[in-house]
Amino acid sequence: MRTLYDIIVGELGMTEDDYDYLVEQCEVLMLEDKSVVLEEGGVCEFIDFVEEGVLRIYREKDGEQLISDFHTAGSFSTSYRSFISKEPSLASIQVLKKCKVMRLSKVAYDRLLNEFPIWYKLAKYIADELFIKKCVKENSLLMDSAYDRYKLLLKTYPMIGLFVAQYHIASYLGIKPESLSRIKSLNIGQGN
Repeated sequence: MRTLYDIIVGELGMTEDDYDYLVEQCEVLMLEDKSVVLEEGGVCEFIDFVEEGVLRIYREKDGEQLISDFHTAGSFSTSYRSFISKEPSLASIQVLKKCKVMRLSKVAYDRLLNEFPIWYKLAKYIADELFIKKCVKENSLLMDSAYDRYKLLLKTYPMIGLFVAQYHIASYLGIKPESLSRIKSLNIGQGN
């Protein structure tokens, strides 16, 4: 699993002092199972780096929860549109498996960018990562069968089935739990 240090120093080529300074700007939080980190309609004031655990991003429509994404260890979690625009979030963020996160507030994020232009490297990295993830999911929903979407899910999140309820996985895939059961009976990821 990649760490925030790996990203800052290894991938972005910044210094250990830069990493230490970023950590000083963050708050380490332990988030309990089923806690709601952000409610739909609230303004997102943070970007979390997930060190441990699993979160889901979801919306409600006609009484049904529709999952658009999972955030697992080694990834960033936020309602990015809300974070940047300061407009109400269109989705909620909820903890599915107890999480440890490094939280960077919007105030600290803006201060970093205003005081030290080098932090635009991290801002671009986060934006690019979230955008690419969204594009991959959108393309898969438009072009792939449910079977292929499930294979992509297992490739992207190999251990997801150990931590996330099957009905959440079905929602993410845009299918009913019964359809997921049929797909799983094909033993995807078990040498096929």
